Amino acid sequence: MSRLQRTLGLREGTALAIGSIAGSGILYLPSLTYVIAGHDALVSWLGALALCVPMLLMLTDMVRAVPDGSGVEGFVARGLGPHAAAGVPVLFLALFSIGMPAGVLVAGDYLAHAVGGGQTRLLGALTILGVAVVTVLLGVRAGARVQTVATWGLLGVGLILIGLTFPRAVGHYDAVRPELASAGPILSGVVVAFWAFAGFENLTFIAGEFRDPGRDFFLAVVIAFAAYGGLAVALTANLAGVVPRAEVSQLSGLLQLAQTVSPSWLATGVVTAFAVALLQLNATSWVWGMSRLIFASATAGRLPAYFARLDDRGLPRRAIWALGAVLVAVTCVFAGAPRLLVEALITASTGFVVLYLLCIVSYLRSETSPGKRLGAAVLLVFLVSTLGGAGPRALYPVVVLALGVGASLLRGRRRAGIGGHP
Repeated sequence: MSRLQRTLGLREGTALAIGSIAGSGILYLPSLTYVIAGHDALVSWLGALALCVPMLLMLTDMVRAVPDGSGVEGFVARGLGPHAAAGVPVLFLALFSIGMPAGVLVAGDYLAHAVGGGQTRLLGALTILGVAVVTVLLGVRAGARVQTVATWGLLGVGLILIGLTFPRAVGHYDAVRPELASAGPILSGVVVAFWAFAGFENLTFIAGEFRDPGRDFFLAVVIAFAAYGGLAVALTANLAGVVPRAEVSQLSGLLQLAQTVSPSWLATGVVTAFAVALLQLNATSWVWGMSRLIFASATAGRLPAYFARLDDRGLPRRAIWALGAVLVAVTCVFAGAPRLLVEALITASTGFVVLYLLCIVSYLRSETSPGKRLGAAVLLVFLVSTLGGAGPRALYPVVVLALGVGASLLRGRRRAGIGGHP
């Protein structure tokens, strides 16, 4: 078999969309946004939500223009040519292979806090990765059902945490009553909050398995955007209502929020379940999407032909196993090197800025609607400004992208040379 099966409906697509953005960020972004923006934290969240609109429209147009499952890669090829597109799969995989291990280790930290130290952190992280690989190997329908159950579990646990802390927070929501005192903190909060919604680009590689990608991709993204955005805003408001701003930890505010719940075992259990469910959902969606990226790129001749093969159930099994092996190895390395883990999280975020910039430039070259072009241009300016503060970390994605493009140019010259001689 050489074609992905179109079996996913709106319900399954929504679960995969939520999983694509449900990374470790929501464990600390509500607290970090509140520390930065204070009373105007919810204004920052609304600004980030508004900034995401042109990105979502761009991704939707991308899937409608290139509905074959090649996603960002196929769209970049359409706007900037095949050599620029050749750098996309290499860059995606380079970022995924460092970002995902760092994320599951964050969930492992929560698990270790709940049940004790030792090797719990690493074992928890490896278990999340193992379950993700097994879920994807179950097949499209069975894997989608598991992902749907996990999505409802995640949202359910999030609502429980909000419900448990609501009685204490409800009388103190004036802590996030907008004051609009200064634009600086609000804009800084927007930059931070925006990254809670990074990940929808992964869904473009899964769109080739949607029964109706032109319709269901957009609806799945909108539903996921609203559900996840609502969860982030509610958690920020409750945190502000329960914990004084001066006492909020930038990176573990959600744990602080849970610790206000009595009894303590319930608080620990709820926040640990939330963290594990969050990363489990995220890992499964990304292993799913990246395996399809590898298959599509191999089919197009940009990655080794070894991966351009589906098994008898229509799964890119070779790509799935290869991803699993790389993730396990990198996770073990990061577990013993905490400083590498922090750098990996920051570098991966920087790399996705480069990917978005590539998509936007391609979009501006192919889109004719003035309104959509304006929205994309605003997003372009915003991303360029965030990339300016990345420093040397921007070298990693730029070098990886350049290597992918360079390899494609060499392949093209070699083929031209062979074609020119009998």
